[in-house]
Amino acid sequence: MASRNAHSKQSYPNKSVADSWRFHLSVRLIALVVIMLSAYVIIMSKEQGHKRIYLESQPEHPSLEISAVDGVFKPNIFDATTRTVKESSGINGQEDFVDDTTSVSQVKLSKIYEDKEKTVPEDQGFSRYEPASGEDGAEEKTGEKTEEKSVSSEWAIEENTLSVDTVLVPKKETVISSSRDGKLSDIPFQNGDKFSKGDILVRYDCADLQAEAEMAGYEKELTGKKTKSGKELFKLDIISDIDRLSLEGEDKQAAAKLKLYEARLNDCTIKADFDGRVTKRLANIGEYTRTDRVLLEVVSNDPLHAEFLLPSKWLRWINVGAPVSIDLNETGRTYTAKVIRIHGEVDPISRSIQVRAALDGYNDPLLPGMSGTLRLDIENVQKAGVVGYLSQKGR
Repeated sequence: MASRNAHSKQSYPNKSVADSWRFHLSVRLIALVVIMLSAYVIIMSKEQGHKRIYLESQPEHPSLEISAVDGVFKPNIFDATTRTVKESSGINGQEDFVDDTTSVSQVKLSKIYEDKEKTVPEDQGFSRYEPASGEDGAEEKTGEKTEEKSVSSEWAIEENTLSVDTVLVPKKETVISSSRDGKLSDIPFQNGDKFSKGDILVRYDCADLQAEAEMAGYEKELTGKKTKSGKELFKLDIISDIDRLSLEGEDKQAAAKLKLYEARLNDCTIKADFDGRVTKRLANIGEYTRTDRVLLEVVSNDPLHAEFLLPSKWLRWINVGAPVSIDLNETGRTYTAKVIRIHGEVDPISRSIQVRAALDGYNDPLLPGMSGTLRLDIENVQKAGVVGYLSQKGR
């Protein structure tokens, strides 16, 4: 009996703990249910409030139905894509029907507003009413013309004239590359120096090649003497015809070898092909260079040319021989020129074509790279008797 009492005393605390957990769990479940119900009531009250506000802002009419789409209430007057809208006209029991294909913006809401036709405001989600063709107030849209756009907003066009940017370029320009591997012994001209046709622009150190060429010259001289003696001996029947031919072959080989060394010696110097000036010097004396390395960039002393981009539309009036005027920024003076070349491809992105014009005689020391504004005047082109490139091709 004593042990049973002791056991019952120990079980009482465990029972009270379980009851306490059940109570707390029940309270939490009840609180969760209350929170969910409260949220539902709040949401429904907000929806009813939106609906009531919308109804108060609309004129009363029995045919209006309210529907909520994505949380926004709109009048469900008709379905523009699936059914026909039918509104009673109230005259002799007749009814006006609107075809399914009629757009929402053209539907006339009859009898919604009293004694006159009105449209649903745009801020209510509908387009304004537009009178159909043939109705009063319908606007005729025939005979409308669109103005032709200008060639490009980038070009400053004033009536029959065109102004574009231009830059001066040389008539001839050449890149001098190394003709062989070797050491540079002399480059006489610096940047900006002028030279004449035939002047040596680059010289290589070719001492070893010069020695080989001298040896080839001696061999040629020796074989030449042997060939001459062999011909005399052959006439005296001292040597055979085969020996004579062998001596002549040796002489020809020596001559070919000498020519080869002479050609290689010619590569030891690079000469100018025209009168001009050095624009870039890219090597120095004493450097060891490889074949095809760029050493100099030179331009001719001929009158400069002007390059510019012409809108392709202007090919209707411009062609080779067209007169132009150029205002240079560096000198502040105006120069005359004539178009001498039109490149054979139009850039499809800018819709322009590259054109080159040659400047007429001038005394100013102009340099390549100077820039300015080039002007074209259609009247001057026509006075010069120039037929447009496209006009000429069309004939």
